[in-house]
Amino acid sequence: VSLYALYRDFSYRLTPQEIKANLQLLNPPLQNTEYANILKELVSTMESVAVGKKAPDFALKDPEGNVVKLSDRLGKGYLLVDFWASWCGPCRKENPNVVKAYAEYKDKGFDVFGVSLDASKEPWLKAIEKDHLTWTHVSDLQFWNNAAAKLYGIRSIPSNLLLDKNGVFIAKNLRGEELEAKLAELLTQK
Repeated sequence: VSLYALYRDFSYRLTPQEIKANLQLLNPPLQNTEYANILKELVSTMESVAVGKKAPDFALKDPEGNVVKLSDRLGKGYLLVDFWASWCGPCRKENPNVVKAYAEYKDKGFDVFGVSLDASKEPWLKAIEKDHLTWTHVSDLQFWNNAAAKLYGIRSIPSNLLLDKNGVFIAKNLRGEELEAKLAELLTQK
């Protein structure tokens, strides 16, 4: 039960080091079970997308069916990779904050790359329009099996990662005023 609780409830809130430490507390036979192995893989993924690391590239289709690579969006300034979905209430509540930050900083070196965890195209497109999300969007319409979300260890949304022009992670899960404050700090430095 403790292993399942660690996997199901606590791993969303723990750092990779905390997950590792908790796994080491388990009885040795539990350390090679299915859930323990999933958690070990999650730790590896989380460490590969830590602040200071280079973002793994991925390619998904935009609403028109064109393949867009993350690497194609880099090099111009700071890029927020925003994981969200039309069905996610907290995501939809956060969208106005991202829209505001985008409006304020898009001409100063900031862009957003929306990655949707939707399973159906129509609600995804309606949410983009309704929420006035005017940046580039991609999805494979695979819900929680979204390839980019799996690559980045995304287990809850909204979730975002801020990249510099070289594709290096500089911050994670900036919301509302935190996002604006970070952008003001980065984009007013000269």
